[in-house]
Order: sequence, then structure tokens, then C-alpha cells
Amino acid sequence: MPDPTPNPDPTPDPAPQPDQGFTQADVDRIVADRLKRERETTKTKYADYDDLKAKAAGAKTVEDRLAEIERQAKDSEDRALRAEVANAKGLTAKQAKRLQGSTREELEADADDLLEDIGERESERKKRGNRVPTEGKTTPKPGEEKLQTFTRNLFGRDD
Repeated sequence: MPDPTPNPDPTPDPAPQPDQGFTQADVDRIVADRLKRERETTKTKYADYDDLKAKAAGAKTVEDRLAEIERQAKDSEDRALRAEVANAKGLTAKQAKRLQGSTREELEADADDLLEDIGERESERKKRGNRVPTEGKTTPKPGEEKLQTFTRNLFGRDD
């Protein structure tokens, strides 16, 4: 049976070495070296960040330009359709600008309404003729009105 108590080491260590610790200067140097390596890694890892950022801004500009071109194309199509409908209905270019609508049917309906309005105004003007409503009358000068009224009453005239 083995011995339950082990034999102590026959030659004990004469002077045990104290645990080697780090001084604050050692810790600062180690941390500074580590930070320096990390910064260099980050610089190389994200070196193209500014280029990517500029490209992203350029892409946004391209999208804006595309939207602007599409809007201009839509405006041109709308103007062409208005001009086509106005020409078919016999409207002038100035009258064509007044047409409202986004489809051919809406523009044609608006052109018909405009022509109807123009026709009504034209017929009213023809009814009145080319006569000025105050034709032949003169406007009295200030103060003459009383004299005219007196003269009319004196001679019994009602003009």
C-alpha cells in the first residue's frame, strides 16, 4: 500500500523568485504599440472610404439628373399633346396653353368648353355691335352739371 503522505521535496528551493509584474510604463508602452497597430490596420482597411463616399454622392446626382430628364420628357409630351389637340380644334397657341388635362380626352373636352365660351362671347359682342355705349355723349366738366340741369329745366328738355 502506498504511503498516504507524500514525501516532501528533499531539496526545497532556497529563494523563491517573486512573480514578475508589469510597471505602468510597460503597460503604457504595450497599449501604445497595440493602438498604433490598430490604427494602421484601420487606415488600410478603410483607405477607399472617401472614394466610395464620392461615388455614392455621384450616384445620387445621376439619379437626380435622371428624374429631371424624365420630368422634362413628360412636360414635352404634354405640350405636344396640347398643341396637337389645339391644332385639331382650331385654337391658337395662346389658347392651347390654357388647356387643362392629362389625357387626350380631357384636353379635347376642355378645348370644346373653351370654344363654347369663345363662341358665347363672340355672339354677345355681335349682339351689341361695334357701338360704344357712351357714343355721342360728353362728360361734363366739374361745375357744368348744375348749369346743364338748370338749362334743361328752363327749356323743358329731358335728354
